[in-house]
Amino acid sequence: MELGKHAKSNVLWNMIGSICESALNLVLMIVVNRIAGEAYGGIFTFSFSHAQMMYYLGTLEVRPIHSTDVQQKYRFADYFSLRMVSCVFMILVCLGYVFLTDGDPVKKQFMMLMCIYKMLDAVYDLFASMFQQHGRIAFSGMVSTMRVSLVLVGFTVTLLMTKNLVAAGVVMVLVSLGVLLTFNMSKWRTFDDVPIRWQFSHAAEILRACFPLFISVFVMLYISNAPKYAIDRYCTDVVQNRYNILFMPAFVINLFSQFVLRPMLTPMAQMWNQGKSKAFRGNVIRMLLAISALTILGVAGAWLLGIPLLELVYGVPLAAEKGILLWVMVYGGLNAASVFLYDMIAVTRRQKWLLAAYPLVAVVVGILAPIWVQKQEMLGAILSSVAAQLLLNGILLGIMLIVLHRAVERKTA
Repeated sequence: MELGKHAKSNVLWNMIGSICESALNLVLMIVVNRIAGEAYGGIFTFSFSHAQMMYYLGTLEVRPIHSTDVQQKYRFADYFSLRMVSCVFMILVCLGYVFLTDGDPVKKQFMMLMCIYKMLDAVYDLFASMFQQHGRIAFSGMVSTMRVSLVLVGFTVTLLMTKNLVAAGVVMVLVSLGVLLTFNMSKWRTFDDVPIRWQFSHAAEILRACFPLFISVFVMLYISNAPKYAIDRYCTDVVQNRYNILFMPAFVINLFSQFVLRPMLTPMAQMWNQGKSKAFRGNVIRMLLAISALTILGVAGAWLLGIPLLELVYGVPLAAEKGILLWVMVYGGLNAASVFLYDMIAVTRRQKWLLAAYPLVAVVVGILAPIWVQKQEMLGAILSSVAAQLLLNGILLGIMLIVLHRAVERKTA
């Protein structure tokens, strides 16, 4: 009832919030390149990518469990307590990485600031999961829109005034913290049954349920970032910057995944729990076909307009890299499909099966990326990513087919 009552608002604000979240990295890259130059652009993109991977240490990928916990098996206090501990763990790991790696002090300071920023993202995700669980995902879209808008303004103004990347990073953190403690908490207060208190009675049970998801998504981020780590090791910050600029158009396909597929999680969970396996299978097929169609359109658009638009926006010469851009769009489609299949496997609560997929793919890309990057730089990086995604999608699709086949068999038995 609640889901239907707020359906239009949920779809609209989730779409707006998802666009803002997805576009933030893209727009900040433009800002850094235009104001501070390509070298700082490389520092920004690598730090942001690294922090995004650390983010999953903070979330432990509890959201698919929390947001689809429509029967409220666990209390909000359980999710809150586990999230606070995981966020502390995330920061400790980030500190260890920064202290143990060699590099420019500016890069290390900015990397730590981005990790703190993404730690706050992990706290936002806790509340977004609760909003979605209660059929009010619109609230998280509103919060995201305000936070991203203020962060973008604060970062840009600070960088313009100081030309100091670290100072701009500090402002990002402070603005995000401010919105969390004010606007986000005002939305939380509209719910009477989600008090914030320490409660660990079900923390271990939640952790066991989400641990396969966490391992899978953390390794998935490593699969995406392994070529970037190889570039950071074997190439310059300028190469890193150009690679990430070429990667930006893929966000269009991933954006589609966010604002169309995320609202489907709760209804798909209800459909699965009600035993409507054939209808569930039909929705899975339709969404995979939609992702495929969007990928084809994305490749065509990149071939026609991609390079001129990127050069216009970033002010960086990229004409020689058109082939890499087309491969990037293929990767974007494959990545969107793997994220969707991952979510659907989580909805069916067969997440333990994911442990058969991601570690294997991580090993493959961990071997391929350094070798191919040393030989072909950016082209080697994107080809290693595409190869990894092809392998991953094949395994996930196989898991999904087995789960659906067994469900249909049980229904007809």
